[in-house]
Amino acid sequence: MVLSGAERMKRLREKQKTTGQHDSIKEKDRKRKQVFRSKLTPQAMALFRLKQNANAQKFREKKKKKRTLKRLSTTSFANKQVKSKARKKLESSLPAAIDKQIELVTDLARSLGIIKKKEMISRPSKALSSQVTDQITEFFCRDDVSYQAPGKRDTVLVNIDGVKQKLQKRYLPYTLREAHQLFVEENQQVQISRSKFKDLRPQNVVYKSSTPHQVCVCLYHENVNLLLVTLTDQIHGHAKLELRLFVDLMVCDPENENCVFRNCDGCKLQFKKEITRNIVDKTRVIGWTQWITNDDGRAVKMDFRGTVRECVLVLKNKVQHFLFHVFVKRQQATYFESIKRNVSDSYCLLQVDYAENFSMVEQNEIQNAHWSKKQLSLFTAHVWAQSGNHSMVVVSDDPSHNKFTVAKCLEHVFTILQDVLPNLQELVIFSDVKRLVYEDVMIGKSCKSAGDFMRLIEAKNTPVIISELLPTEIETVEIELKELFRKVKPVRQIQKVLSMTVYDVDKIKVKVYSESGQSTTVYF
Repeated sequence: MVLSGAERMKRLREKQKTTGQHDSIKEKDRKRKQVFRSKLTPQAMALFRLKQNANAQKFREKKKKKRTLKRLSTTSFANKQVKSKARKKLESSLPAAIDKQIELVTDLARSLGIIKKKEMISRPSKALSSQVTDQITEFFCRDDVSYQAPGKRDTVLVNIDGVKQKLQKRYLPYTLREAHQLFVEENQQVQISRSKFKDLRPQNVVYKSSTPHQVCVCLYHENVNLLLVTLTDQIHGHAKLELRLFVDLMVCDPENENCVFRNCDGCKLQFKKEITRNIVDKTRVIGWTQWITNDDGRAVKMDFRGTVRECVLVLKNKVQHFLFHVFVKRQQATYFESIKRNVSDSYCLLQVDYAENFSMVEQNEIQNAHWSKKQLSLFTAHVWAQSGNHSMVVVSDDPSHNKFTVAKCLEHVFTILQDVLPNLQELVIFSDVKRLVYEDVMIGKSCKSAGDFMRLIEAKNTPVIISELLPTEIETVEIELKELFRKVKPVRQIQKVLSMTVYDVDKIKVKVYSESGQSTTVYF
């Protein structure tokens, strides 16, 4: 009988295997193919791989089809009639209900191994440890990540271990994506998805979108953010420009002082590389808004209109000052948190600033009185110590917030600190951060002066320490300080000084930020 070509090749391979030539022939063929592939160009190699994949897929389908035909052709019955009788006998014994028939036949096929049982793969649990959970909660509640709402009514009820507790709201100035990115950068050993990070957010920390209308925001951040929102669709390659992403695009290393202060040659070209060269249409007319100070000295939100190129130029002019502001803010926030963690009764942290003036409102006041309310000035302070924290407020009938009132308010605070912290030796003072705001209306009470305000607050048994600043004290300190400022030596570029250390009566050391390696000593 004449053999086909496939049969002759099969006989040849079997003969080669018996003589030991098969492995050497395969090795020789393998080297030949390697030489052939090495001579191909990248385009020819890609085409070659496509043909290989197509041939492999064709071979698998052919092999699968042969297995199916072989399985269909095999039978244990002698003929079709015997198989038909056995099937009728089986069908007659099944119940009449279709769903019961399906259930019985399925169970029978599973017991005979025709239908394989699905093996449930038990994946190892990757539950977060309690330490990581506490770490995320602490991260959300940090002062540099979220800030506490100042209002007395800005609270939320939270169910903690079955007990409802009233917690002060904290507002998240970042988007969830930015907050998650910041946490991952600080804790690279922790692997956590954004969805899980979202689930672990404390209930009293609310999103940026829930920030109330009256809450203040930073001028530098807001103006740059308004420009980025406008330019999001105008810059190719950046689907969504956010403040933190924008900072990372502008510098090689956001933690490096030389990069942020524009002393790095590589960082100077980042704006041109990432923004200017990727403008989609420079001549397209768009609109943007900015906060500016008008001729009357008031901050107003102004609308502008111009080309994309003009808008990008406005952004470019703000980059240097914005990066300086962001870097110093981050450094000061980090320094603040480190000091707060390491306080003692002899080394304490004090935070001071003016709160919103308190408007004195009479119960059932007439219409004309509504437009002529008297205001009280509130100088708030909070000190962190190892033995406990203390809140203070200095109340004054003088609503002016100048250097004379600040100096006298600080004297009141220092006097209080001598009583509550007798072992105090060194004090770190932070300012320019909004804290407490008094918004209560004393129902049925009369508040006409700073003295009345003090008595009403003290009647509530509040833990806040209240002190009154008299107008005569302000007049006295104003005369003394004017004479002192007339003789004292001014500090150069005081606007850029954010850290000042007092060494003696006539000696201070100033820095751009607290942890800066460069400092200037000033003698008076």
